[in-house]
Amino acid sequence: MLKGNKGEWSELYVFFKLLADGKLFSADQNLARTEEFVEIRSAFRKENIGTYRYDVRSEGNINIIDVSGENADYSIPISEATRIASKLLVRIQDGKGTSSGEVELENELSQWKVHKVSQDAANKGDINLLVYDPTHGVQSRQEYSIKSFLGSDPTLFNANPTTNIIYSITDSNGHPISEEHLNMVNDITTGHKYIRRVCMLEELGYTVKYHGYQGETFKLNLQMIDSDLPEIMAFIVKKKYTARITWITEVIECLNAENPMGYNLKSHDFYEYRIINFLIESALGMTSAFPWSGIHQVVGGLIVVKQDSEILCYHVIDFNKFKSYLMRSARLDNPSGSKMGYGHVYRQDGQSFIKLNFQVKS
Repeated sequence: MLKGNKGEWSELYVFFKLLADGKLFSADQNLARTEEFVEIRSAFRKENIGTYRYDVRSEGNINIIDVSGENADYSIPISEATRIASKLLVRIQDGKGTSSGEVELENELSQWKVHKVSQDAANKGDINLLVYDPTHGVQSRQEYSIKSFLGSDPTLFNANPTTNIIYSITDSNGHPISEEHLNMVNDITTGHKYIRRVCMLEELGYTVKYHGYQGETFKLNLQMIDSDLPEIMAFIVKKKYTARITWITEVIECLNAENPMGYNLKSHDFYEYRIINFLIESALGMTSAFPWSGIHQVVGGLIVVKQDSEILCYHVIDFNKFKSYLMRSARLDNPSGSKMGYGHVYRQDGQSFIKLNFQVKS
């Protein structure tokens, strides 16, 4: 039985919908459709049984070609891609279907050589397309990231234990937290418990200061973007818990107001530039688990599936609209504390610490 979350099923919906429509329209900074588009010439999928190319033909068929050449090519009417896209949309919007419906859908997908919902998770590109730009007369093969609003808000930057940021806890004399206060803070288990714990530490007179990152690779990836970014991210993540600042526009306002790095802000928007670069690199390939080289795995751009199922794109060549969209839509969010292992005060080597974590929704 095929398995996947709503985001992964949305990737499959985009695959069939684009094959059916043959066009991918661009979005403006407000996620509204423009008249600009690229034509879909081919789509590619890597399955366990091989890699396949899906050519959109003018005579109303989609040719399915085994790239290895081991199997014969064959055609399926575009109308079938339209029908499957509609069926996938219903499945996503209604939740898990019946067993009989799942088996029927799985059989239909197998005719397209589709045997899994999502492709290799190590690749940031969710869909691989050969597109033709009629405005500039250019044909190119591009990978795109897909963010879907059909389920919950899509995650632009995913959390895991390597994204835990470590903060030291000291009193006015530089001593670690007392046993009494440690238990008092950790005993907060209701409401917004992680927010309340950090706030109580400050109410008790302790200084909560950036110490380091649980994942060295993540810290180095941030430094690849900008050497000050690890400290900047630590500052805003702490602010998220102490002041409940979440939207990126609010984050940048807070950074400019408090200027934790002491920049000369008279003529340069240092914080906005660094935060937007972090969002862009996250959207185009950077994760916390693997060393970031700066080489973008996703060179085409970002495909967004709106709540009404419309599919639009921010092409990387139109960076200003892309950055404006990220500025308007991105916000900090709490990942699961139990899964990520953060939010508890602990002692280690005669010192006291707390780990905080974050993810970015868009």
